[in-house]
Amino acid sequence: MQTNEAQESTAIATGGLDHSLVSGMAWTAVLRWSAQVISWVGTFYAARLLVPADYGLVSMAMITIGLARMVEDFGMDAILIQDRGIVDSARARLAGLLLILGVALSALFALLSHPIALFFGEPRIEWMIAALSAVFITDALQVVPRAQLQRELQFRRLGVVQLVQVLATQIALISAVSLGLGRWSLVVNTLAGAVAVTLLLCFWSPFSIRWPGEIRSLAIPLQQGWRILASRAAWYGYSNADQAIIGKVLGAEALGAYSFATTFSTLAQQEVGTIVTRVVPGIFSAVQTRVAELRRYFLLLTELLALIAFPMAIGLALLADLLLPLLLGAKWNSAIAPLQLLCLYSAFLSSQMLLSHVLMWTGQFRVNMWCSILAGVAMPLVLLVAVRHGVVGVAWAWALVFPLINIPQFVYAFRTLEIGVLDWLHALWPALAGCITMSIAIIGARWVLPQALPLAARFGVLVALGAVVYLGVIWLAFRARAQRFIELVSLIRRDSGRTLPPAVAALP
Repeated sequence: MQTNEAQESTAIATGGLDHSLVSGMAWTAVLRWSAQVISWVGTFYAARLLVPADYGLVSMAMITIGLARMVEDFGMDAILIQDRGIVDSARARLAGLLLILGVALSALFALLSHPIALFFGEPRIEWMIAALSAVFITDALQVVPRAQLQRELQFRRLGVVQLVQVLATQIALISAVSLGLGRWSLVVNTLAGAVAVTLLLCFWSPFSIRWPGEIRSLAIPLQQGWRILASRAAWYGYSNADQAIIGKVLGAEALGAYSFATTFSTLAQQEVGTIVTRVVPGIFSAVQTRVAELRRYFLLLTELLALIAFPMAIGLALLADLLLPLLLGAKWNSAIAPLQLLCLYSAFLSSQMLLSHVLMWTGQFRVNMWCSILAGVAMPLVLLVAVRHGVVGVAWAWALVFPLINIPQFVYAFRTLEIGVLDWLHALWPALAGCITMSIAIIGARWVLPQALPLAARFGVLVALGAVVYLGVIWLAFRARAQRFIELVSLIRRDSGRTLPPAVAALP
């Protein structure tokens, strides 16, 4: 049994972590969501002037480059955060090694641009690939300063980096589209964002670069990083296999519609998830040997993710046939059916996205790697069969098959946390109950609303109804659990309001 002193020390430590958790998420949320408002304004503007095939061509060009970007740093970004012994000359040599790899990858993909274009049967993407290969150099220069900011818990600066990237990309996108550059606008904005972020990171966290001599001294971090590399490569492989297969089998038009559906469907999961996962590594690693605290944070954050992401994903699935024609016009109607199915997949992702973090930050890199490899092998095989039924078949594969492939990860993570499926479902139940009730209300309202009502008015009424019903269920049926989150934020705000963003510190 813990002594009073030990219990007090644990409570203080937990309170400090609670503060870091909430303040980190607050800064990330305020700055990231501000960035996303700007991002979607630019995206909608460009989508009205471009056509689905433009997005499909750029997606083809980015598939292989994106895969290489997942492994280009050999997992050193995570190792630099975790291993605080890598400093000074060792860090400088590691930075030199990463820069050499970045330059080599850039040159390699410039040479491979023609064969890749031949594979897809699209000569138009050859020069796109050659231009986009420059991102390997900017990425290499970002690894060390970004890791240093993460290590120092500089969440505000990391949020500003995201904001600057979005501003640079969207200004470049809107300018390029207005100048009539067409699909090349999507290349220009990617490069503009990469350059802007690199300059800002190097300014805030300058570092030395040395020739990577004495490579043996880097053997341990390189050995630790290869499993992270394998996990990321497998993840990228299976998460992008659908676009590669659709592009090859169904062509640019189908791929453009599917890519846009994917972007819309994962919006809630990515936006909410990113806010949480930006601070999770530090929190989980700090309590990795204290199972009760690790379990507390896991269930707390899982419930929070579900409460926010579930209604956004399910609501979008219910109203996709109204939203896309309203925002983008009839030319995007082919994206409606896959969007609705992918929203179900997105809701599942938000419920299990912390499992890999449990494995990673408790040192189970090998288990996490093999779980990723399992999905990396199985999902492409499933998608090759599903594509015979078009983009809708591919979307069904994600919604139905991926949760089954993910079972081993659940088993190992739950064993680490010492919980069962019922504990996990208990954390999800408020969001599930709210979404079920919300769905019934929206479907019923669609039956009674007059079809003569303007599309925008119908959409607005249904969104308002869904929000009121969902929030009403959460407050009336799960008030104590909702108040737990409110009290946590309020307690930390009162304790140190000056350290939180004004938008959060000023909450009543």
